[in-house]
Formats: sequence, C-alpha cells, structure tokens
Amino acid sequence: MRKLILATPLAAVALAGCAVGPSLSEQMSSFVGRPESVLVAQLGVPDRRIHVGGLTYFAYEHRSFHYESGSFGYGPFYGPGFGGFYGPFYGGGFPAEAYTNECTTTFALKNKIVQSFTLRGNDC
Repeated sequence: MRKLILATPLAAVALAGCAVGPSLSEQMSSFVGRPESVLVAQLGVPDRRIHVGGLTYFAYEHRSFHYESGSFGYGPFYGPGFGGFYGPFYGGGFPAEAYTNECTTTFALKNKIVQSFTLRGNDC
C-alpha cells in the first residue's frame, strides 16, 4: 500500500509531461453560442466578412512561409561528379525548398451570435 501511495504522485508528474493543450478545433468550438463582440475581442477584426441570406461570415486567415536552403553533400551517395540519387551534377545534395502553411477559420453568425465554424487548410 505504501508503494502505491508513493508511486501515484510520480505517475501524475510523468503523465503531465505528455499533456498537450487543446486542439485548434477545440479552441474555436468555445466561441459557438457566444456573441460577435467576444469573437472580435479574442481574435481581432476578421480578415474577411460577408453577409449572405441572413448570416454573416467572419474569416480569419493564418499563413506562414518557410524556406529551407539547399545543400551540397559529399560522401558515398553524393560524391563529386558521381551524381548520387539526384542526377549527374557536381556535388549532389538537395535543392532549396519553399512552402506555405495556411489555415482559414470561418465563423457563421446569425443575429450576432456564433452558430458554427469551419477550418480549411494544411495547417489547421
């Protein structure tokens, strides 16, 4: 029994290290049923706003750009003049790469109350 009492706090501390915060979907779902003023106070002025058939849509866009420089490698697969995996150019290596992560969160409001939301993009 004594071992169990000593092990319980240690197990709690170990599991706390694995804890992750709420997902984006869980965070945004907290706005459903809340007034427009709370949404704007928490997320700011929307990037886009449109009124359609008695509903108002607020869109919040998040976009980030990333660039990874290329590299020249030497060794058994990228030796000078051998081309390795990537063709017969001198030095081998990897080409530079640029990519974009984006997520658009769109809220549907009726009578200034958030009714629902959608998430779109590769980083939601």
